[in-house]
Amino acid sequence: MRKVSILGAGGKMGYRVSKKLLDASKYDLAFIEISEIGQKRLKELGVEKVTPKEEAIPVADVVILAIPDILIGKISKDVIPLMKSDSMVIGLDPAAAYAEVMPLRDDIGYFVAHPHHPYLFNNELDKDALNDYFGGVAKQDISCSLYHGEEKFYALGEELARVFFGPVNKAFRVTIQQMAFCEPGLVESVGCPLVYALKQAYEKTVNDLGVPAEVAYSFFMGHLRVEFAITFGLIDAKYSDGAIKAMENAMKVIFKEGWLDKMISKDFILESVAKITNKIVK
Repeated sequence: MRKVSILGAGGKMGYRVSKKLLDASKYDLAFIEISEIGQKRLKELGVEKVTPKEEAIPVADVVILAIPDILIGKISKDVIPLMKSDSMVIGLDPAAAYAEVMPLRDDIGYFVAHPHHPYLFNNELDKDALNDYFGGVAKQDISCSLYHGEEKFYALGEELARVFFGPVNKAFRVTIQQMAFCEPGLVESVGCPLVYALKQAYEKTVNDLGVPAEVAYSFFMGHLRVEFAITFGLIDAKYSDGAIKAMENAMKVIFKEGWLDKMISKDFILESVAKITNKIVK
């Protein structure tokens, strides 16, 4: 039975990872958690004992870093030297790996897995799965990357990722750069601001223009659904001539010239991961 140590086991992501691995009942688990809140969460899972990292990490076959990106550079400098040869470290986000803030050893494996979350157009039939926006009940895809170490580590990394992000549909193997281009690049640097702007526009329509909130919400959500379907080619339909004209006029007002080339670029994403991980750029 493989020994798996979870660093930050009672945190936001650590709790989910811990629960899934406990439910699987196929690994020898050690839980590393220094905060009282995190330890209390672990007790909800029936975990009464937390283990100091100095005890858990040297004997682990796998160490999972369920800690914030901004802390990985600092904490990994204490963790990586403790790991035994032929073990593997798993990160849950590409930022720290792409920013290269972790010390590298050639005798261990470095793996990153990240969830895609259930699709916007969720086709689950079960009610709980249909209402699962994060993942863990509904099926989701994941991305996996072995970014340093021997090929033999990949299979074990994907195996564990399928467990703690399960149920998993597809597991895509990508480079760490490709994963970073998706997050924080595509989904956080572009997707989040655009979605936040949609919320701001909705609230201003209600608060400043007097449209009833229920009407504006229904109008907006229904139209967003069909707009996504048309734009991404999910249905055989086109925008009306009026909608096309309104969109063309608005694009010129909303977006600065050259915004796409700036946002979807290696330079912007490297700058972003440096800030996320608190990397000092020389």
